[in-house]
Amino acid sequence: MGHKRYGYLPKTKRWLTIVEELAELPQGDFDVTSIVNHTLKNVQSRFSRLEEDPSIHSSFEFLLQLSHAFQQNDPIKYLKDNGIIEHDELSVLKLGRALKKYKKDDAVSLEYQTFSRQAAIDALNQWYKANLDSGVSFFNEEIDDERVFRNIGKAGGFSDLTREYFSSFTERYLKYYLEREASSAITNINEREQFNEGIKRHVNDISKHAFETTKITQSFSAAWFNKNARESIPTAKQIKKFLSYAFNKMKGELLREESK
Repeated sequence: MGHKRYGYLPKTKRWLTIVEELAELPQGDFDVTSIVNHTLKNVQSRFSRLEEDPSIHSSFEFLLQLSHAFQQNDPIKYLKDNGIIEHDELSVLKLGRALKKYKKDDAVSLEYQTFSRQAAIDALNQWYKANLDSGVSFFNEEIDDERVFRNIGKAGGFSDLTREYFSSFTERYLKYYLEREASSAITNINEREQFNEGIKRHVNDISKHAFETTKITQSFSAAWFNKNARESIPTAKQIKKFLSYAFNKMKGELLREESK
């Protein structure tokens, strides 16, 4: 309620064709590579305008705010002063909750808002776990979270975080539309369950494909960070330009894969 919906979501017949093709496959005989490539072929055109969505802009801006905070002597003070967190305690879980509240009214599509916010949360979780000391548990109460997050304020740390974000967004985008079309196109409950189970069984394959596709974003995000985000938060125009460049680079990568 209260959100405008401008019909950003793909409703083309091509998606229906994909789902019908999946439904016809024998149980347990899902060619994941073929499925994902076929799916990517039909979504890559959408990547050209994703930067127009305010939810994507806001979730990415949150990551920039976090990165900028950890360039400061007192990152927690920066986050509090800018209304991002409310208390002195810092943890990846609290940052996830803060992200869900950050500019929550900036949405024209609830679906895209969910994609972008969950992608940012996924990115934070994956980045955090990857930067813990070897052998340290994610739930260890003695972890110095401020120390762990320090690297997120550097170009290399930001580029890793950026890749995780685009990877999670792509993965969620693909699975959502496949499952959505399945629910409307496959009337037989058993076939629909078969389709959904096939997607769940191969979630790692889809995740890997999305992650490999988004590798292209790492090649320029560090340089962009050093130029635009070292001393201040980039402007809305700069963020939009970066997102446009990133999504179009990913689009080009998808087209390149399809031509193999």
